[in-house]
Amino acid sequence: MDPVLVIVGGGRAEYKRYILERIARSYAIALLTPQQPTWERPYIVDHVTIDPADSQSVQAAITTLSDQYRITGVLTHQEPCISLVAQAAEALGLPGCGSDAARRCRDKYAARQAFEAAGVPSARYHVVHDTAEAVHAATEIGFPVVVKPRGLTASFGVCVVHDRAELTEAVDRALANTFAEGWQFEPGVLVEEYLPGTEISVDSVVLNGEARPIVYAGKVLGPPPFFDEFGHVVAPVSDLADEPERVLGVVRAAHHALGIQNSMTHTEIRLTPDGPRVVEVNGRLGGDLIPLVAQYAGGPDLATISAHVATGTGFDVPNEVTGVAGIRFFYPSDGEGSPDSEWVRQHVSLADGGAAAPAVAGRFYYSRTGFAIVEAASRAECLMRMTELANECSPVVS
Repeated sequence: MDPVLVIVGGGRAEYKRYILERIARSYAIALLTPQQPTWERPYIVDHVTIDPADSQSVQAAITTLSDQYRITGVLTHQEPCISLVAQAAEALGLPGCGSDAARRCRDKYAARQAFEAAGVPSARYHVVHDTAEAVHAATEIGFPVVVKPRGLTASFGVCVVHDRAELTEAVDRALANTFAEGWQFEPGVLVEEYLPGTEISVDSVVLNGEARPIVYAGKVLGPPPFFDEFGHVVAPVSDLADEPERVLGVVRAAHHALGIQNSMTHTEIRLTPDGPRVVEVNGRLGGDLIPLVAQYAGGPDLATISAHVATGTGFDVPNEVTGVAGIRFFYPSDGEGSPDSEWVRQHVSLADGGAAAPAVAGRFYYSRTGFAIVEAASRAECLMRMTELANECSPVVS
């Protein structure tokens, strides 16, 4: 039978096309998504429709494919599918994150418990299910606190709360947040210690339990009290953190605590006055096109590397990215900018020719109208260029 790499989960072409396009150069892809494929068709050899509300549908689809193909790996680049894919890979005896590790990555409460048990610097926390429990948790931790859904993604429903008066609305918002396609999440809300400082992300390759960071990126966050991601700057870790070795140590310790075996990962770190502390570890490539931005900074093809990891294909682990590039997202505004500077490497519209969704703080992701990827000689220059682009298309909060 012909070999195929099974990829679970879809997404918009503007965010995911580069991944399939690169992987398809080396692998035959069988795609599992809730929708019929459209833009994906040139990159796949087969497709099976799955039900995101039915955790057994992925395994059933893989069983169907195994009657026709030799499955060499199971992979996802979509956050809600991480646990399902880890379970499927494990059942087939293929490389993967590990089902227990994937569950910890997906469940912020389980991750916090693992970090605490292993002594990994993170945040104090409580899981709550209503406002009364949240009040008790916040009082014990001390304001300000961060309120977040236990199992969602893209910073949906996450905000910082400074006093009891703000807490009820924050908890209601976190409980009400959902994901568009109906994927299953752990219920509940976390109330956590607020970690002051700048935030960075680290994309790593994990082989046999050992994490090797490849891409570091500084986050550009939207207006508080929310944590919407307006952009990212890929740069050397020495440009982003005062103590790179401490960051590396925390990243590796977090992976060991979670028990991640073979996977690409995306770790979020807060650089606090007391040192780096882990926000979370995701068992997948970084989102928001960070791996593509990293290629513009001279980095490797992380999409194809993710396929190599999932199939157990040998490769040389690349060095950390040392160049600089950034991505800035655009939002609804009174005026429209059209960046055309020579340092803009990509400018993509997300509006589909129609009106964008209203820009609502805490869910800016759904109201993005486009993005631009820029190159620069330094982190400072990159931030300056991204600010210039942002001034052409400033978000309006409703």
